[in-house]
Amino acid sequence: MLHMTGSPDVLRIEDVPAPVPAAGQALVKIGACGVAFHDIVERNGTYRRDMHFPVILGYEIAGTVVEAGADVSGLKVGDRVCTKAFASCGRCRLCRTGRETSCRERRAVRGGYAELAAIDQDALVPIPDSLSFEQACMLGPTVGVALNAVRDVARVAIGERVLVTGATGGVGLAAVRIAALAGATVVAVTRKAEAREMLEQAGADEVVVWDGSDNFGKALHAAERAVDVVIDTVGSRVFEAGFAALAVHGRYAFVGQLFGEEISINPARIFFKRAQLLGVGSVSRVQLEDAAALVARGDLTPPVACTFPLEDIARAHRLAESGALTGRAVITF
Repeated sequence: MLHMTGSPDVLRIEDVPAPVPAAGQALVKIGACGVAFHDIVERNGTYRRDMHFPVILGYEIAGTVVEAGADVSGLKVGDRVCTKAFASCGRCRLCRTGRETSCRERRAVRGGYAELAAIDQDALVPIPDSLSFEQACMLGPTVGVALNAVRDVARVAIGERVLVTGATGGVGLAAVRIAALAGATVVAVTRKAEAREMLEQAGADEVVVWDGSDNFGKALHAAERAVDVVIDTVGSRVFEAGFAALAVHGRYAFVGQLFGEEISINPARIFFKRAQLLGVGSVSRVQLEDAAALVARGDLTPPVACTFPLEDIARAHRLAESGALTGRAVITF
């Protein structure tokens, strides 16, 4: 339970009444919940949108339906499910035209750091029996987001050069694999020299170990190794180098913003490069189902770095916030 923003120590283990599903909701017995960087920036106060205290964090959820509220259809007790990040209204123009992730009435999913959560039916997606809960909780926030970025937003094509920043994070590692599966030449950027072999196994053709002290993008451009696409999972601190790496007519897809700083750029740099700056949002139901199919086929393994019991949630946050993980920490029940 979170009563205020602050360090990981503000996360408290408490006994609270079991949630009761409202109309259109199902009660889910949680099997696993990922520790997302989004949880960290909510906890430390960097991101405060639609958050009211006290709150139970955690939206990367997988579990089993144990009760269905009124007006729930298509789900039954015993169904294994995972979550989208948001529930959408299903009625507005955006929802009706396949853009439900931009629904103006969308409602954030939270409550994964608990044994039970009442979750809107629209946010729940069935998962194959072949997937563990640890794998399934990663489908939307890592595999699904990476699939959205690489396939649907940046539209990576065979033979293109793709640079992925934050390549050892959950989204970054999945993006490396998905870009490689798409037939791209992949350049992975990481702070971890020891991750080189693992990134190459995931599909990276080139690994750039970057400590922030130089502009790797200028070096790539000077060596005639500029990239057609940047999948940026880090944000402002890597933007200057990432944009410098972009070739003429390149696409720059923003996937994450881990820090609070803003960026500054002369618009002339964008139009002289004929660059496209693209925003990657949340994951739709179709994208999440496609992500599940990728994993079920064995094309990709969700990047679970380590697991913790709920009692160790503060330790999991410290480890995730340190940047030391390759992949995602997961809370298991």
